Amino acid sequence: MKTKFSRFAISLAVAGAFALVTTSLTGCSIFKKLQAAKVLIQTKMEYKDLTFDNVDVYDDVMELVNTGMDGFLPNPKAVMLVKDLSQNIINKSLGNANFDVYMNANNTTKDTLWINKLQIEIKFDTLVTVPLTLKDTIRLAPGDNDLHFNAAFPLDANVFKINEIKYYGIAGFIDVSLTEGGEPVSQDFEIKKDVQPEDVEKLQNLVRDRLFDLLVNKWLGKIIK
Repeated sequence: MKTKFSRFAISLAVAGAFALVTTSLTGCSIFKKLQAAKVLIQTKMEYKDLTFDNVDVYDDVMELVNTGMDGFLPNPKAVMLVKDLSQNIINKSLGNANFDVYMNANNTTKDTLWINKLQIEIKFDTLVTVPLTLKDTIRLAPGDNDLHFNAAFPLDANVFKINEIKYYGIAGFIDVSLTEGGEPVSQDFEIKKDVQPEDVEKLQNLVRDRLFDLLVNKWLGKIIK
């Protein structure tokens, strides 16, 4: 004898099964999110080093210096630029000083985290704040993880105030998940690093000397010729 089910009973059965599956998936999702949060809490972000790479002067500024002696008379804008620089004056941004920031993320657990987003900025005391761009790394494996960032310090009037810097402040947030594309978990962090006066002076001289080599000395060399 066949048992007949009403459409209503079938609908209830389907709905119940769907709810059970949904609850299971949600529970699994929440567990992974909690586990990711636990791993993130046990991951310590530390500052390691900051090194300057090169000085990148804007094309129009380089062209002004390169062609400033081409005419019968020197280009007044080029003359003014070189004169101001020789007197430690910069009236507009001339380009960027590119640098690298190295950090370490120590994951003390046995789980790997996937980095969905990592947004960080470095503050040079109260002088200037610039964003950092992460290179390559997409996972935080158990143990130490080296993080390499690129950034650019603007070559403007603040170049001659670098000796006022007392600390580097690195702050931002990291968004991770236990699996690639999984439930995200975010955490804010902030790191401060005191710097020695001699390190700041070395940095200032590096940037300033490079600017003078590219612009002032190049211009003076053309005049001498």
